[in-house]
Amino acid sequence: MGKHKHKDKLEGATGGIMLIGIGLIFLLEIGFWPWILVVVGLASLPTSVANDGLWAGMQGSLWLIGIALLFALDVFWPGILILVGLSVLIGAIFRPPMLEGEKKKKGLPTSDAAGYDDEYEDEV
Repeated sequence: MGKHKHKDKLEGATGGIMLIGIGLIFLLEIGFWPWILVVVGLASLPTSVANDGLWAGMQGSLWLIGIALLFALDVFWPGILILVGLSVLIGAIFRPPMLEGEKKKKGLPTSDAAGYDDEYEDEV
């Protein structure tokens, strides 16, 4: 199966997940807020993964679902620390290849370093 067909299937799943989620909210009579955030987080996952990769999809869904749970459980303050920790953890595990390269150091070297041009970038 081509990459385009796979992407179309993932994007098509978004509408189905959204309709099922909204239907479950009304069926279970659990109230619209904050559960709509969970529905949007789950529904956006396939499209985000198809367009931006696993890392971006996981990050967006984690935040929407996490914030919904923090409001539903009324534990916003300690819960936000856990949510930030999970976000950092997912970022470390599913980091895209373009972000894995070593960053150049900024500023001047502290000693007479050979290879200055390779290790440091200019701040202009």
